[in-house]
Amino acid sequence: MIAEGRCSRVRLADSAFRVSQRIHEVRDHVAAALDALLHGVRPPADALRALTAAQSAAPAVRRLHWDGAAIVATPHRDAASAERLSAVLAEAAADLLTDSALTELERCEADDCVLLFLPAHPKRRWCSPDRCGNRVRVARYYRKHKE
Repeated sequence: MIAEGRCSRVRLADSAFRVSQRIHEVRDHVAAALDALLHGVRPPADALRALTAAQSAAPAVRRLHWDGAAIVATPHRDAASAERLSAVLAEAAADLLTDSALTELERCEADDCVLLFLPAHPKRRWCSPDRCGNRVRVARYYRKHKE
């Protein structure tokens, strides 16, 4: 009985590790593609191939059913949890990377921020005027009045 408990904990830890590993792989490939786009260069082919592979590891089938009032299509994936989650994330990444608005993508100019954003105004420099913009303005104010 104790050995069974240990085995199930080990399997759960292995599964969680696999899910985490797949998520990080998708994140890294998306980051590589976005970084290339920010610099106006072609995204790495291996990143695009990996995102495509992640999607195809657990393709979605839209199951149709009647909910009492209408026909509803619910996406379903037959795969392990790591593959299902990485496929969903890779599909979202594909939607993001193919969005025409992505040509306006900017990196936040705050020194300690790593976020990317789509500016609502051409002069916008920060991901959040309330967060990063305010910190930059406050720092500038203190530098100016410190002297």
